[in-house]
Amino acid sequence: MVSLSAVVVMIACVCPTTGAAFASNEHLQVTVTGDASQDAGSVLWTADAEASMAAEWASNSSVPVAASPPNPDPTRISQNRFRAQGQRSYRFVLRNGDDSYGERAELGQAMPSTPVYEPLWFRQGEERWISMQYYFPTGWARDNTWQTVFQIKPVTPGGGGPNIGLDAGNNRLDFYGNNNVWGSTAGKISDGNGPLEGGAYPLTRGRWIKLTWHVVFSADPAVGSIEVFGDLADGQGMRTLVPRHVRETMKYLNGVMDPVHLPVGIYRDPAMRATQSLYVDGVTVATTRAAAEANAFQGRGRASAVGSESDTDASVGGFLGSGCVAVADRWVRVRHRKTLSNPS
Repeated sequence: MVSLSAVVVMIACVCPTTGAAFASNEHLQVTVTGDASQDAGSVLWTADAEASMAAEWASNSSVPVAASPPNPDPTRISQNRFRAQGQRSYRFVLRNGDDSYGERAELGQAMPSTPVYEPLWFRQGEERWISMQYYFPTGWARDNTWQTVFQIKPVTPGGGGPNIGLDAGNNRLDFYGNNNVWGSTAGKISDGNGPLEGGAYPLTRGRWIKLTWHVVFSADPAVGSIEVFGDLADGQGMRTLVPRHVRETMKYLNGVMDPVHLPVGIYRDPAMRATQSLYVDGVTVATTRAAAEANAFQGRGRASAVGSESDTDASVGGFLGSGCVAVADRWVRVRHRKTLSNPS
């Protein structure tokens, strides 16, 4: 068994507005555990808007510029009082022409030059449960084109489309993915029997929906797997949305499985013109379904479904006057289990 260890990192930051350097007076604590039997039922990390944006996410891809730690225009990405659980959710707004490596407003965990965030990546052999809630406003665009709201994709740029994705275009939720070839683009989740059938569902607007992904991470199509569960607020309750498929969930880069990360937000076809908003709450990564859903759906026992879409509290979430960014505003515990060669 690997013994418990901890790493405390002091970060030096540069204010993007003034250029002044400063050292964070807070710490990001990364806790690494080894034996999976000692880690059963653990929440590994959360990005549920209960801490500052920079304490929960490594980077943003949105106007005015992609940045790490995240420093988005607060009219595009902010923490908001309208939430499903806890005290806040994340609100994403995308307007026509908002270009940041494509038309997008996303938060993610990929910034290879910032090692402190690397424990938030997913690596070969890991088995993870990922739960969160989405709220699509009643005015969410019905354009018959791609509108991606969830990705699991390589941390190294240039990998192509996501290994696992969720699309909310054409008035439906469509679960999709790509193969293990570097640079491969959009395609259906597939296994040896071809594209996944029944992977799309009518899009629910104006109500919070709950989703849980269960993923074994591997670029080996005989080792990786995915299944998805959800409550789409359609009266059918929590159920299996994507049955378990054994398939690749990572990509090879020069013969090595490149780590992947989780971006959430809005990434869409630039031909679209509508202004869109999206709320995401409760993002939780855990070693079991019960642990992931307890935090993502119940909010540690706090009130749920609070506020209204009109709430626009952009003042909360990781900003230190003059546009400077805090690396963390509290202690953050991140547990990263020892990888397994072939988890069951």
